[in-house]
Amino acid sequence: MLLVRIAIYILKLYAFTAYQFDLALGAYCLLVNGLVWDSEIVLRSFYETVVKFFFLSTASTEIRGGLLKEFWEVLLAIYDAKGAEKAKSPEKLARSQGRIDDARIFEFLQRPENFSIEGPGNRQFRKSVEQKWSFSKIVDVLNRGGDGHQKISRIDAMFHNYGMASHLSHASPKVFDLLEDRATRGEDLGLLEVAHVGRMLSDIVSLTVFSLHQVRVSLLGIMPMADILVKAYSRMSDLTKPYQEAFQRSQDDLYRDPSQ
Repeated sequence: MLLVRIAIYILKLYAFTAYQFDLALGAYCLLVNGLVWDSEIVLRSFYETVVKFFFLSTASTEIRGGLLKEFWEVLLAIYDAKGAEKAKSPEKLARSQGRIDDARIFEFLQRPENFSIEGPGNRQFRKSVEQKWSFSKIVDVLNRGGDGHQKISRIDAMFHNYGMASHLSHASPKVFDLLEDRATRGEDLGLLEVAHVGRMLSDIVSLTVFSLHQVRVSLLGIMPMADILVKAYSRMSDLTKPYQEAFQRSQDDLYRDPSQ
């Protein structure tokens, strides 16, 4: 039975890492084709996947089974119930327009024999589960440690980049502030754009490296990072550092302490 639980745990971690790699590749492909903002939006999902992976992989053996059940069964049932409710309106619209094939898809999503229409527990319980698995809550738990999880120091530094990517996803006023900044930049625009791309590539590589390292720690108990991972991280750092430095020097006047 223990071996079965271990096998299930490994398969679930693999599912997260596989999806994480797909997102990293998608963000990279958009980036090298000049679609920087689109790449940032994909990176938001990448960040979410990374922290959920860390949430599972840093969990103690005592709580792993409960977390797996909560994510793949309880949380899924909550989203099924929400999906069923949201399917009602498009079903009515499709039927009113005579699009029967479309209508039956939305009707199918509301069948209790196929999906958990009512959802588990009461509203307060469902809200607490969703909050537990939110990006901000997971990062908070990992940053301080405890609750059966190993501490990941300074993981809260991810809040900034995740927040900026969220602005892009939600078309918030901050997005248009960013676009205006790019449109009104002077000679430092090129340096900014290259530094921005470098930061995104660095995020992709560094978080992938640390995720792969965490797999070794979680499953094998091997603490030293593998040489190939250290080299990958160092190589990306060496490649991007000159561009980051060049942009920083171009901003010295802006950030100079006015009291000096």
